[in-house]
Amino acid sequence: MTRGRSALHVAARFFGGIQLSTGGVGVTRLELFLDLVFVYAFLSVTDLMAENFRIEGLFQGVLVVLLLWRCWSSYTLLGNVVRLDRGFMRPLIFGAAATILVIGIAAPVIFADRPGGLFGPLIFVVAFLLAQFGALMSLTYTISGGTRGPLLRAWLPFSGGAVLLLCGALLPLHLPPDVDDGTVRLTLFFAATVVDFIGVRALGAGNWRIASVPHWAERHRLIMLIALGETIISIGTSRGLIGDPPITWSVIGGSALGLVVVAVLWWRYFDIAGFAAEQALEHQPTATRSRLGRDAYSVLHVVMIVGLVLIALGLKRAFSSVEPATAYRWDQLSTFVLYGGVLFYLLGLVALEHRTIRLLGRSPLLGVVLVTALVPVAVRLPPVGAVGLLAAVLTSMVLADLTVFRQRHHVLHRQAAEASVRAAATGVTPKELFLDLVVVYTFIQVTVLMTRHPTGVGVAQALAVLTLLWVAWSLYTQVGNVLRSESIPVRLSVLLVVALTLTIGIAIPQAFDVVPDGLPGPMIVVLCYIVLRVLHLSTLRLVVRPDRLPQAQLLRASIATVAALILLLLASLASSRPHAPEGLNQLVASLWLMAIVVDLAGGYLVVRQFWRVSSTKHWTDRYALIILVALGESIISAGVAVFGRAISWSVIVAIATSMVLLATLWWAYFDTDAIVGERVMQDRTGNQRAALARDAYTYLHLPMIVGLILLAFGLRKTLDVISDPSGPARTPLGHATLFAGVLVYLLANQAFWWRTQREIRWIRATGILLVAIFAPMTSPLPPLWALTILTATTAAVMMTDSHRAAELRRRLHEPPPSSILTDARPANPIR
Repeated sequence: MTRGRSALHVAARFFGGIQLSTGGVGVTRLELFLDLVFVYAFLSVTDLMAENFRIEGLFQGVLVVLLLWRCWSSYTLLGNVVRLDRGFMRPLIFGAAATILVIGIAAPVIFADRPGGLFGPLIFVVAFLLAQFGALMSLTYTISGGTRGPLLRAWLPFSGGAVLLLCGALLPLHLPPDVDDGTVRLTLFFAATVVDFIGVRALGAGNWRIASVPHWAERHRLIMLIALGETIISIGTSRGLIGDPPITWSVIGGSALGLVVVAVLWWRYFDIAGFAAEQALEHQPTATRSRLGRDAYSVLHVVMIVGLVLIALGLKRAFSSVEPATAYRWDQLSTFVLYGGVLFYLLGLVALEHRTIRLLGRSPLLGVVLVTALVPVAVRLPPVGAVGLLAAVLTSMVLADLTVFRQRHHVLHRQAAEASVRAAATGVTPKELFLDLVVVYTFIQVTVLMTRHPTGVGVAQALAVLTLLWVAWSLYTQVGNVLRSESIPVRLSVLLVVALTLTIGIAIPQAFDVVPDGLPGPMIVVLCYIVLRVLHLSTLRLVVRPDRLPQAQLLRASIATVAALILLLLASLASSRPHAPEGLNQLVASLWLMAIVVDLAGGYLVVRQFWRVSSTKHWTDRYALIILVALGESIISAGVAVFGRAISWSVIVAIATSMVLLATLWWAYFDTDAIVGERVMQDRTGNQRAALARDAYTYLHLPMIVGLILLAFGLRKTLDVISDPSGPARTPLGHATLFAGVLVYLLANQAFWWRTQREIRWIRATGILLVAIFAPMTSPLPPLWALTILTATTAAVMMTDSHRAAELRRRLHEPPPSSILTDARPANPIR
């Protein structure tokens, strides 16, 4: 213990001390970065259950979800006490992110080790214990005074669980051959989970304090979104990440029905339950608040998370069985998993509402009854039919709230209004975050398009599609900045946008060619994009005041849009022809290029009233979140590259190095730049603010996204070679995109700083030059060496620049003068 504390003291002296959290501090962007790793971890658990699709495999997956939840909840408690984006907490969280990524990679081999590498179960256990140890040690270091006894007792469940987990990993190796080692390992892991959960509960809720109710509630709302996002990604990736299977009407229709299922479940939680629970927690006296926070959040939310993971697995099974050759995969167990996941989720929701606002009944209970009654019918249906029946049942819940339970529903809305209005007042709303979850999937599909066509032309095609996605996303960000309503028509319109974006994502890998026996991918992408743009123009006519943007100016602003859409339609008609001649491919490329230039140039030259920003906080948060989304896609790409491979020391080093690189790029934007950009936006008014919003955010954030997507592809190709040296041959394209991604991102970041501050940071400019020099020099080196040199160079430059900007960081992070008069130290979370 003393050695650990001294190590933390050294880290605190180097990186800075601890800043305790206050009641008004929300979720930090570093915590969101950590949550992005859990997206991949949940995806990995789904794949674990899909590979071992039987009762035992399902139990294994649920067990891993519970272990992941314990890990996540430990850092949630830590973040509720201290600011995780301050001092030495930052490198701790980056290290935790790398450790959790290793947990996700090792999850598929936790119960069935693959030969040729390190022992998978031990890797999983060690990584899990390291992550838990980091959170507990930080809490131990943070809390001082005479209240340390209960905190030290919190180590007892961890120690007991650690012993059982280590025994579960190692003991089966020494058992007689006639003993089922898998059953023994599963039993010991289950015992460890029970000891951990019961042990923490046995400490008593009175020993735990919630320092910030908004932070506690928002963290759990975000993890619900993370799990919902994993469900959406599972829909899109149900047929693999190669992009070759044909796109049929069954795929599109089934995906739309699956999205309806996920959307209704999202609506059920974020309509009332999530915000009503927060208000109930705020109104509780201190003596009972911790108990309610434990029961309603730490216990009941994990039930809903388990349900969402099972739903993701069920939808993955359903949409991987739509072709005749794979129809055998859909069986009774698949139906039970899908419908059982919905039952888990709804039962958790019913229990949450009853525990927080003493409500029992209404539409969630009706949904439980209907889903249970229709399971015997669903087992006789094909996959799309079973999903469609489930979507109809869940939709009937929404209709029931609007009709039968209408009066009660309105009363509950009024009860939760305070928390929901506070969440939507200036920040990003849940419906916008729901759209961002689909954007994560589309970014994944952009890298799939590059992987499917690993040439310079393929990369250019992928970046062209990425530009279209960016234009659509940024336009709806403008609408969301003006339209702050959470009404039913607005939510339905967002769901339509989400459905169109999901359909585009499905077709992205085939955006420039036609797969036999499938629908034309180019036409799907362009037609959905046209509908998105038409919806945007229609919405703009409704939400923009005529005195700010007259209809004549809006019409002139639409000319470039219409011209670009016509060019894209012509390109899709040309590329939808099978076996197109070479000359036609050149015509398609020219049409795409002209369409993008016209669209971007037209958007830049439109009247400045079009770029009015009503809420600078919302505007800057939206663009900060899209940077996080792109970083998350890079994390997923790194995990996908080594998934299913034997875990070796080179893989672990490569994953750790990749996480250091991504953490460095996160630091490059979020340490000072994002805060400075927000402050400058707040200081500007009128046309100056509009021009800054257009230049610094809509246009200069695009190359940052391009850089991160290139980096994601480069990481995927590099780690693919490192994890399987005897497999795919190394290609110059992977090395080039790896360095080019970092180079483009840092150049765009420098341009963003210049636009906001009119200043060149020469240390970063030197770093950009070094990356450009090292790119050709490291090409002959092994991939791991090249990745290490790139990471070391970028990290060294950023640490030097961060030391230079220490005074700026202090001014940005210091509290406002009025708060100095109050005691910012929260009550100890453990007493």
